[in-house]
Amino acid sequence: MKIAIAGAGVSGSYLGFSLQKRGNDVTIFESSKKENHWAVCAWGASKNILKIFSHNAGLNFEDYILHEGEKLRMDLPNNRTEFLELNGLVTYDKLKWEQDILKNVNVIYDFKCNSSSFPFSNYDYVLDCTGLHRSLLPKSSQDFIIPAYEYLVENIKGLDEFYVIGYKGARGYFWYFPLDKGKGFVGAGDIDRKYYGIKEFFQNNPSARILKKIGRPIRLSPPKRMEPFFQNNVIGIGESIGCVFPMLGEGIIPSLLCCEIFLEVFDNNPSTFDYKLYKNLVLKKFNYYDDVYRILRLKMDNKLNTIKHFHLLMKMYRHMKKDERRFGFEINFEKMNKLVNSL
Repeated sequence: MKIAIAGAGVSGSYLGFSLQKRGNDVTIFESSKKENHWAVCAWGASKNILKIFSHNAGLNFEDYILHEGEKLRMDLPNNRTEFLELNGLVTYDKLKWEQDILKNVNVIYDFKCNSSSFPFSNYDYVLDCTGLHRSLLPKSSQDFIIPAYEYLVENIKGLDEFYVIGYKGARGYFWYFPLDKGKGFVGAGDIDRKYYGIKEFFQNNPSARILKKIGRPIRLSPPKRMEPFFQNNVIGIGESIGCVFPMLGEGIIPSLLCCEIFLEVFDNNPSTFDYKLYKNLVLKKFNYYDDVYRILRLKMDNKLNTIKHFHLLMKMYRHMKKDERRFGFEINFEKMNKLVNSL
């Protein structure tokens, strides 16, 4: 089969390798220039899952780990602080990981993918892996995006663990994700665009030097609210169809899980892709993300009642507890309840 992939991020690179390995003719189209291509996000995820996908792609994930955390500090409103025990949460060299996977895949850089000019008819399937941009699919009326940006910084002293600040009303959060050799990502997402914590970070770390500033809005809408997943021969994968965990804004592992669903359906019958089955499997896999999203929006609108909405909170907890290794940190109901009530 002749397959085009729009976007050379985590989904595009993994699918490019996987589909080419299956004997397909694959071309990836990436909008940035090769020398400017950047793996957007803070490079944090669970090594428990990334080891599996790395192995599938012929890589040893241990070679890419930059920092493995022990505790995550959460500063909450009203001067509350909680700590989460970590079990596999790491930062890793996401850029090198993607580049190594794509080593033998044809990538055309500096190609702006859009629905009006893309050569759809030249391919059996076109995979939209453009993430936030969703460049080749119609926009969703239920899309919800939180403005965010982050800095890659170096010369950080005395701060070598994961650290987040939760904003009142769950309207955003600040993060610091350590890398290696005194480097890290510091950023914030905030629907009110106040970005508390950024200025304070640089005031408290005067030696910090900015290497790169990245504008990176975060999609919070789950798959249930991001249809259509396909149009004609275009199929959405990963963040482009809402495979992002809403409470964390984390899309690396959800996107890879979506890739596995696509490959499962594709392998059933490559010449006649079962679009309906793909849609149903994605919605089933990420069904509880919609409950998490509802909790988040209720909190943002100051309408969350822990008694009235107890069933939603319990459903979220049970699913997260079941997937504890996937998150890389402890899932504790008491701490989760404190977090929800504190925001």
